[in-house]
Amino acid sequence: MDDRLTLLALHLTGVIGPRRLKSAREAFPRLEDVFGAKEERLQELPDWTQPCTKKVLSLANPFERAEKELEEAARFGIRVFVAGDADFPTVFENLYDPPFVLWTKGVLLKDDENALAIIGCRRPTPYGKHAALHLAEGVARAGYTVVSGLARGIDSLAHRGALKHPQGRTLAFLGSGLLNMYPPENGELAEEITQRGAVLSEYPLHAKPMALHFPQRNRLISGAARGVLVVEARKDSGSFITVDHALEQGRPVFAVPGPIDHPQSEGTHTLIQQGAQLVTGVEDIFHELGDLRAETLFKSSGGTGRVPPSKELLSADEQNLLEKMSHEPRHVDQLARETQSDLRKLNELLLFLEMKGFVQQTPGHCYFKI
Repeated sequence: MDDRLTLLALHLTGVIGPRRLKSAREAFPRLEDVFGAKEERLQELPDWTQPCTKKVLSLANPFERAEKELEEAARFGIRVFVAGDADFPTVFENLYDPPFVLWTKGVLLKDDENALAIIGCRRPTPYGKHAALHLAEGVARAGYTVVSGLARGIDSLAHRGALKHPQGRTLAFLGSGLLNMYPPENGELAEEITQRGAVLSEYPLHAKPMALHFPQRNRLISGAARGVLVVEARKDSGSFITVDHALEQGRPVFAVPGPIDHPQSEGTHTLIQQGAQLVTGVEDIFHELGDLRAETLFKSSGGTGRVPPSKELLSADEQNLLEKMSHEPRHVDQLARETQSDLRKLNELLLFLEMKGFVQQTPGHCYFKI
């Protein structure tokens, strides 16, 4: 029996992770002998508990199940990478708990190791949506692969932003099996990703999206990238799990600032206070990474630097005022007369427009449209 099938069989038990596998390898020169070992022997191994041991020894035909998993994967165009395969992704080799089986649909390239993870909340603001799309497209313009988790919100927007660029590539790591897509509405997006990247999972084909899978999945998102960018996140966001993994793995963390009074900015502002690199455009990222080649490629491909403002971020009152403003500076009293606006309300709207990047104030309390 070859180690490849044994590794897959062990993984499919659902109770063998990287640490237990390491213990088994050290104890059994022929790894397949694990399935025929005595219960007392297995329980002596580091990290092997009694429930784990009983589960492994209770399987009647573990190798037959592994063969069926490989056959089903092949029918759906899914590759199963097992540690030791010549083309197993090398980017995970230095992780503390590297995966030893990966189900993959799509194509992995060597250049995908030059990647940035973009993550965030599942219910982004219009500002967050705009920033995620723009930054992901900019990262793709610079020749980087965008890595994320295919979750609702910022993750999905990161993948879509990368695909907006004609040569953009993106990788999606799931917390479920590839034949049990989660969230289900992202099935079409997942298929698009496989055309210019890959969808990957550490879990068997039909694995359910269990809560414990996602924190484990997050270590792969950060591990597959040179850095992690958080666009929007609450203080209690699951994005912080990925950030923790990134810090443990020695990856830099980046964060996008947002409106100071919005809950979706609390997490990113906390990260910035704790030392994350503040990002207002992709050039900030490449400067921090010391990647002059990426900066040059981004500019030569038509990249615009800072995140441009989007009118979708404006309220109806803000849009109405902006339409009435000019590119020539006008005093606030003049604007109040021309727009027949209450001065207190007008000053409030001008402040918001200035914060969002649509107007600029000059000395003397004058404003003009940028």
